[in-house]
Amino acid sequence: MEFRQELIQIVDKSGAHPAWGTKHCFRVYHLAKELSSHLILDDEVLFASALLHDTGKYPVYAIKNVDHALRSKGVSVNLLQQMNFPQDKIPLVLDAVENHMYYSEPGRSDEAVYIRESDILDNLGNIGLMRLFSLVGHDELIQTPEQAIERARLFADALPDKVSTKSGKRIAIKRREETLRFLAGIKRQTAEFEMV
Repeated sequence: MEFRQELIQIVDKSGAHPAWGTKHCFRVYHLAKELSSHLILDDEVLFASALLHDTGKYPVYAIKNVDHALRSKGVSVNLLQQMNFPQDKIPLVLDAVENHMYYSEPGRSDEAVYIRESDILDNLGNIGLMRLFSLVGHDELIQTPEQAIERARLFADALPDKVSTKSGKRIAIKRREETLRFLAGIKRQTAEFEMV
């Protein structure tokens, strides 16, 4: 079996919440390709990194109180070695997986930079809002819709500054505006309801 199909099956069978599952991974992969279209990146590294970056969150692999990026790195090295992924590319995938979070510094390779940017961008705008609200009650930090709204506000304020590439910044601005429009609408409609 080709490694791409194998990685898709791993994510599909992992018990991943849809917010972190295959569709999220594909969005990260395709957006990374789009953002880096002016460069020549290793597509195998990009694909493997996109599919494996959140494995440490998945029920099959998660360990309580272990940062999911570090856990994902550990899971990734084992999976890639089992599937005979090219040995010289494994360190590049691990760098991208370990450093994909907005609170991390970008990894050393271009692949790592664009995986991180794409993952950050998938937390903003309409897609980011949909993901946040789908996590209500399924994530320890988002137990209520109000917490999802607060997280959306925090993301809109903080995440655009975490994006470093020119192409990523353009998308971050647009997606931040989408998020702020939504939040303004919620605030306005909630205030109208309270006046009745």
